[in-house]
Amino acid sequence: MPSNRQQTIMIVVVLLAGIVLLAGLRALVVRVVHEQRALTEPIGYKVSPQPREFVGNGHLVSALIWSNRDAEIVRAEVLYRQKEQEDFHSSAMQRAGAGHYWAGELPALAMGEWYAYYITAIDSAGASVSVPESAPRERLMHTRWESPVNVWVQVVYLALMIGAVIFLLHALYYGLLILFGRMGELAQKATSSRAHQSLRWGWLALFLGGIPLSVHLYTAALGVGRGWGGWPLGHNFGDTRTELLLLFFGVVLLLRWDLFRFSPTRPRKPRFSNAIFGWLVLAGAILTLILYCIPPGLFLQTIA
Repeated sequence: MPSNRQQTIMIVVVLLAGIVLLAGLRALVVRVVHEQRALTEPIGYKVSPQPREFVGNGHLVSALIWSNRDAEIVRAEVLYRQKEQEDFHSSAMQRAGAGHYWAGELPALAMGEWYAYYITAIDSAGASVSVPESAPRERLMHTRWESPVNVWVQVVYLALMIGAVIFLLHALYYGLLILFGRMGELAQKATSSRAHQSLRWGWLALFLGGIPLSVHLYTAALGVGRGWGGWPLGHNFGDTRTELLLLFFGVVLLLRWDLFRFSPTRPRKPRFSNAIFGWLVLAGAILTLILYCIPPGLFLQTIA
């Protein structure tokens, strides 16, 4: 039976696992929506942009647009441009029936290419609106053309990334035991070895999923040399996040390499104490939690 202290530590780790899981699900499920429903505004709208389109297809841009006063929407259009272009092209949107649904189409592009675009609308009383409101200056909507990726490769990628989190949570559990478990020196060293082992497997899973497999997925979807933004650092937040974690935990693993093959009969002089190792594991877990709770879109560069 685990002690009360061990049970408390286990509960803390499970709660952290729940936070990481919820943050990951939110990133996968929650989509950007541009919406204006205030009745004080002359024109209301709701737009849910689709960031991806398959190669060979045109892209349907749809929106709900309506007037909040005694007027009708008489024109709506999509203004779009490709990467590194300055001038916008226009595509008229058509109303579907007598409702508020409007739709327009963007021409198909080659794999890896994308459009930045925004929507404008005007009513019969002369009021106009742009979606997003800051358009055309910054943070425009965008759609990128991709090729389908083998579903089994995606499953392996997700398994590796989830596995990395699970191993890290195991290491965190052992790290907290080292710090707050009130163990003897030998038990503390054995627990440090278990934490080191969990970190090694977690680091390996994160490396395989975050570097070679991630590059393969980007190449299959977008073409050679496109998409993966691990270098230069900061080009893509998700890839930079992976590299930062690999670097941090890699240094921690190397500095306590004496824990790789723990044996109580073969004492090895460590570079720093097991307590410091536990604090580093805890710091790495906190760093991981912070990085994965930050929305990647917060660091998206302005599409010009």
